[in-house]
Amino acid sequence: MNALALLKACLAVAVYPGTAYLGAVAVAVAVAGRLPAGLRPAQLDELIAAVGVAAASGLLALPSSPLFGLPSGVSLAVLVTAIAAGIAWATEERWPWHRLVAAVAAVAPLLGLASTALTLDLRTIAAASGQVGAARPWAVAAILMAAPAVIRPFDRGTGRPGRAALVAAIGMACFSLAGFAALAGRNALAVAGLGALAVVLYAGLIGAARRLLVVAGPVLGVLAVVPAAVALVVALR
Repeated sequence: MNALALLKACLAVAVYPGTAYLGAVAVAVAVAGRLPAGLRPAQLDELIAAVGVAAASGLLALPSSPLFGLPSGVSLAVLVTAIAAGIAWATEERWPWHRLVAAVAAVAPLLGLASTALTLDLRTIAAASGQVGAARPWAVAAILMAAPAVIRPFDRGTGRPGRAALVAAIGMACFSLAGFAALAGRNALAVAGLGALAVVLYAGLIGAARRLLVVAGPVLGVLAVVPAAVALVVALR
């Protein structure tokens, strides 16, 4: 393996688009989304989950990511598992049926994209055209609709760092899926800025609709089944 490529991959996980970059975005998300502090200080496991989710974001398909110097690619399954682990550790343990439905609505379209693309390689899925390209916007819409119901960003029973990191990571994952093909070849600094801006705007919408989401967030999560179903139909037809 090329030693320089390995070094660049390490930089991707540690700096961009991983821990340092996502950590900075998460701080902006906490402010823009008006995420409340927890009723108790963040616990060690919640902080570890937040750092882990930020590091896992180094696996995202963002143009100019140093990680793409490696020949093996990045598996969609690895990214989904990392974010799922972060959700399990950094959010409250109660999983009523509507939260489970929202989680399925967020994950199922990604599996449909992978099935149609015949690969779990995240960069290939993010760059593919045809049925995969047509289904991607629907998959992104399903994830963005389901995220508040799954993460519960205003749940003060859990620490704010974990919730902010999860909103930032899921928002950045959606940005990478939606923008990788369109932004390929663009300046890394410009892409990083656009990604951060997109995620902060999403967090701002969550913050502006805070009172509504506290009450109707579970309903929105269930309604995410609609774009999820469309994404699967378009991808698998």
